[in-house]
Amino acid sequence: MSDEQKPTINVTRGRNKERGKSAREAAPGAGGPDLMGLASRVVQGARSVWLAGLGVLSVAQETGAQVFDALVEEGKSWEQARREETETRRRRVQTLVDQGAQTVEAVEDRVRAEVDDALRRVGVPRRSDLDDLRGRVNDLAQKLDRLSRAVEAERPNDEA
Repeated sequence: MSDEQKPTINVTRGRNKERGKSAREAAPGAGGPDLMGLASRVVQGARSVWLAGLGVLSVAQETGAQVFDALVEEGKSWEQARREETETRRRRVQTLVDQGAQTVEAVEDRVRAEVDDALRRVGVPRRSDLDDLRGRVNDLAQKLDRLSRAVEAERPNDEA
C-alpha cells in the first residue's frame, strides 16, 4: 500500500474549560460538589468514548476495504505470474519432448542403417530385395501358366 493510500488519523484534544478546577471550586453552592456538572462531564466523557469507538470502527472499515482491495490486486498479479510461469514450463517440457522424439527417431534410423549394412555384408538380402524377387517370381509363374496353356492348346487331342 503506498503512502497516499494509507489512512491518516487525526486526534485532536478539546479544551476543557473546567479542567484544573477542583469539584469544590466548580460548585455553585456553599462548598458542595456540583453533581449536575459532574454528571454532565461523565456523560460528555462517555459520549467522547462512544464517538472515539465509532471513529475507530470507521477507520478500520475504510482501511479494511483498502487492504482487501490491495490483497485482491496482489492475488490477481500472483495468479497471472503463476499462469505465465506454468505456460513457460509447459513450453519447455514440450520442446524437450519434441527434441527427445527427434533424437529417438534419429537413433532408430541410424541403428536400422547399421543393421542393414551389416546384413548386406554377410549376404542377407533386404526386405525390398525380397519383395522385388517375389514380384519377379510371380511374373515368371504367370508367364509359365500362359506358356503351358498355349502348348496344351497346340497339341493334338490324341497325344493326351
